[in-house]
Amino acid sequence: MASTIGDIIANAIRDADRSYFFEDYSKQASAVLKVLERRGYVVVPKDPTKPMLKAARDSLVYGVNKSSDIVTPIYKAMIEAAPPIED
Repeated sequence: MASTIGDIIANAIRDADRSYFFEDYSKQASAVLKVLERRGYVVVPKDPTKPMLKAARDSLVYGVNKSSDIVTPIYKAMIEAAPPIED
């Protein structure tokens, strides 16, 4: 089983297209994105978009003191509001 993100990507590319000529890079990229999603990863912009920031603000729960209770909902809301990846 792949243990690093690099291994996961390399294995997805290897499994996506076994041709030696005229490789289908779009097929390979799609396979990488699908395997990352199955493994619990997402690809998001480096800088949050306005909808991501709004989702974060809207997810704030007041009155909690534990940092994970504050950060986790914000993080999940921002990920869910991230723009879709165009294949």
